[in-house]
Amino acid sequence: DSPMEAPKTVKKNWYRLDNSAKIYPAVMSRNWASMFRVSLTLKEPVDPAVLQAALEDTVRRIPTFCLSLHRGLFWYYLNASRQRPLVEPDVANPCKKMEKGENGGYCFRVRYYRCRIAVELFHSIADGTGAMIFLKTLAGRYLQLRGYDVVPDGEMLDCSQEPTEDEMEDSHSKYAQFRHIESRREEKAYHPRMTREPAPTLHVITGLLPVAQVHERAKALGATINEYLAGALCYAFYIRQKQERNHREYPVKISVPINMRAFYPSKTVRNFALFVNPGVDPAYGEYSFEEIVQHIHHFMRLRLNEKYLNAVLSANVGSEKNAVSRAVPLFIKNFVMSMAYRLYGESRYSISFSNLGLTRVPPSMEPYVERFDFMMGAQRFNSHGACAVSYGDTLAINITSTVEETDIERLFFTELVKRGIHVRIESNRD
Repeated sequence: DSPMEAPKTVKKNWYRLDNSAKIYPAVMSRNWASMFRVSLTLKEPVDPAVLQAALEDTVRRIPTFCLSLHRGLFWYYLNASRQRPLVEPDVANPCKKMEKGENGGYCFRVRYYRCRIAVELFHSIADGTGAMIFLKTLAGRYLQLRGYDVVPDGEMLDCSQEPTEDEMEDSHSKYAQFRHIESRREEKAYHPRMTREPAPTLHVITGLLPVAQVHERAKALGATINEYLAGALCYAFYIRQKQERNHREYPVKISVPINMRAFYPSKTVRNFALFVNPGVDPAYGEYSFEEIVQHIHHFMRLRLNEKYLNAVLSANVGSEKNAVSRAVPLFIKNFVMSMAYRLYGESRYSISFSNLGLTRVPPSMEPYVERFDFMMGAQRFNSHGACAVSYGDTLAINITSTVEETDIERLFFTELVKRGIHVRIESNRD
């Protein structure tokens, strides 16, 4: 393929990984990497040739997606690539690890199926918010090339403009203030005993819910939609642990990413999120559904403030800036980070739940968009991942798993139905 022309304003040929991106290459294995996916469904079938042209315009506008991962002596880094990324048909098992050299060496792929456009990416290049900006820009540009009058706004970048430095910055390093360093030591969480499927199997069970009904039930408990759904997931794992009748019961914790753009004026399309792990410990006694939601609500109120989050941000950035750790060769860093991930990563929560909230598109684009979806790829050790995104009056929750059993999904959706929420289920299982 002929090489692509670089945007005029982009002088950099390589980028350091941003702070939260550094863990992902260190902990990936031969069969696994931290992948996730955002997609939107249009009201008409996708034309692959037009989508290909739209993708080429989009990567010129968002050059931080136009990068391939490389191993340096001390750190991994991202190198600008001029290869042409290619769109491809969708597959039954999404979010498979990107193979070396696949799609021009990029850390993302664009897939299409009927009316759906999907972007799958390695977490090192962007978080959910960055991926969503890329997807909306791609879909908006696609509709423009199809002849529709779509006018870009804050939700979608304008492909006729040049990229800006703020969109490419590492916001972690920029905003860490080092007033206080917060320890992240936590107890081990409960993990269900289930039957693991061979890689790259990824089961996806989707629940489509009316936003108004979920909002009403959450409001009745004084909680947000995010807190309510995290509580419902926590309750499903809590009940599953009770059913196992284990000799010792572990805390049930939900890892919830926090979009730091809500606290700082960052325009980055790279990673800028931190994680908090609310939940309950059965050692204190029995918990009702309502109590769990309340528990998560109060935990989030306490943690979601700039001062606490900056202390966590500073802890993460501080370890990277430490002179000793900077001088350690990459193979030793990889070993240490991999061990730390085993000890303090997924073992500290039962499931990760990422909610992008209510997503919007430019008003001129609304007539053509049916819905959005957001899903996590396989976890390295944990059995399940959950993601949510709302568009219009529909909330889509995608629960992905790498196990045969569907107890968690059944407990979760059944509890919502019991509470008067209408749930429509879709699945990629046979």
